[in-house]
Amino acid sequence: MTTPTASVVAAQDPAPKLPSPGGVSRAGGALRRLAERLTDANPILLKEMLSILRTKLFIRFLYLSTGVLAISVLAGGASMAAGSLPPATVGQVVFQIFFTLALIVIVLVAPAHAATFITSEREGRTYESLLLSGMDAWRIVRGKFLASFASLLLVLVAFAPVVGIAFLFGGISPLHVAFGFLGLLFVLAPAVAFGIALSARLRSTRVAILLALLLSIPTGIFFISALVGLGEAAHGPWALKMHGPFWFAEALGERFFEWDTFGLAFLLPLFVVTASVWFFLAGAMAGVRPAAEDRSTPFKVWSLYALAGTLAAIVATVGVMGPGDYARASVVFGVLAGMLPLFFASLFANEPPLPPRILPARPPGPLRRLYLSNLGPGAAPTTRFAALLIVLTHAGIAFVVIASGHLFFPHADQHGRADVAILAFTVGNTAVCLCLLSFGALLRVVLKNGVAARVLAFGALFGALLVPLLLTLVIDADSFNHAERSIPPLMHISPVMPMLVAIGISDNGHPERILEILTPVIVYGLLSLLFWVVLEQRVHSIATKVDAMRVHRDQLLEARRALRPSLAPPEPEAENEPAESEPVAAAEPEAVGEPEASEPEASEPEASEPEASEAAPAEPASVDMPKVDPTVPEDET
Repeated sequence: MTTPTASVVAAQDPAPKLPSPGGVSRAGGALRRLAERLTDANPILLKEMLSILRTKLFIRFLYLSTGVLAISVLAGGASMAAGSLPPATVGQVVFQIFFTLALIVIVLVAPAHAATFITSEREGRTYESLLLSGMDAWRIVRGKFLASFASLLLVLVAFAPVVGIAFLFGGISPLHVAFGFLGLLFVLAPAVAFGIALSARLRSTRVAILLALLLSIPTGIFFISALVGLGEAAHGPWALKMHGPFWFAEALGERFFEWDTFGLAFLLPLFVVTASVWFFLAGAMAGVRPAAEDRSTPFKVWSLYALAGTLAAIVATVGVMGPGDYARASVVFGVLAGMLPLFFASLFANEPPLPPRILPARPPGPLRRLYLSNLGPGAAPTTRFAALLIVLTHAGIAFVVIASGHLFFPHADQHGRADVAILAFTVGNTAVCLCLLSFGALLRVVLKNGVAARVLAFGALFGALLVPLLLTLVIDADSFNHAERSIPPLMHISPVMPMLVAIGISDNGHPERILEILTPVIVYGLLSLLFWVVLEQRVHSIATKVDAMRVHRDQLLEARRALRPSLAPPEPEAENEPAESEPVAAAEPEAVGEPEASEPEASEPEASEPEASEAAPAEPASVDMPKVDPTVPEDET
């Protein structure tokens, strides 16, 4: 039988548990967090789905769009069947009509529908309550995205029976239909994420819907045209029978396990979709988070994923081309991939001078502290991260293109000039991108406006491209006729000089022309170094001023606290103090206990004060409250 004290001690001090190995505990924590995320009932998702399913407008759109689509497919199938086409060809045409119309509906409706999810919270005065609910930005954005995606997925489910008309004619299989709907999902996810990103950035629902439609219509036209063009290019090599934007359904259904089809028709679109959704949702998170929080870290993680996927796409694309056009194709791939570092330079030129003021809930470890101090949030660390990323991107592009060429075409006779051409482009373009990055980041710190900084940075880049071109045309218009042998001198300071040198080397040889990129490398390299030094100094001066202001504010607060009267009641003063000749021991018993007997009883008001204070101890009139200084802000008081 245990005593009560022993049971209390046992409850407060349980037996110590044996520490588990670090790897096992970290793995268990990761699995636990993954299970929590998978089983988490997102309240935003539940609320939005209930609201959508109770809306009459959504129900009407559901059955009206399905009816219009069914009538259009029936009309198209009837018109095709009335001709002399074989039934299998008619079935393939009906298949293309159905999925093309469904694609148009998604391109038009999905961004506009998702663009209302966060702006409606702002207009309904519930956005602040949503932020104060305790949910982080990622959980809010994820709930909004899943709600919009799920509601439009119901529309596709309602559309699904209509495709059965194509089976009446033949020429298709259920596998073709499955890959067709997979293609629709690949388009639906980025469209919804784009609408969520617009909704997080804008304040008005009408403006968000209008901007979503203005951007989605030309994007949809370009996307459908690109699909048709790619289908015509793949029609011969892959022996396809279908014509139209959904040719990949037949390619995946018939050649799914062929490495070129699997890589170019499945993995490459999957990478593009995931990278687009990730980028748009990161932008939505940056729009939801306040300015005092970290907004750049999601984009930094995304940039690493985009870099890895781009390099893998280059490898897959080089593997399917022929050895005859290897030199020119390597330069084309390098130039197209070189757009990614330019995008990185523009993306990371929008950081405030100082890192966020909100500290993480848990203290960071040594590696994270090293990352935050050198490559973390803030203008200077983010510029260092972006510069390192740009250098790694160009180095990866050069290595992947050269290694892929030697791997797939070991006996080609164009390796020398192709390798020198891609090296010339990557080295020169690195200097140009670093100059754009440092100049844009400096403008962001000076102007305190990210949009203005980006516009001015790209305006300066465009001016550096246009001015030498116009001056060359004015001075000697015939100089470009001999550009394959020598580039005009004024064009040496143009940002497109590395691309011109690379094209010239890949077409005509002469690897010694790689020395012509020294001029743009030196000019843009020195400019980027100058802008970076000025940026570091300006950020350091801003940080010093902010620290001095904080120290001065703390000193003012301490001085004001010292001048304010205390809220504690004053100590009673003894009226009859003992004489100096009296011993101290004789006065100590009288200081504690009953009141002194020598106190006169005639002073009735004074004798009644202790009784009144005992009867009403909570009387606020007996305590002198400090006066509030109107010049002191509320957060400092």
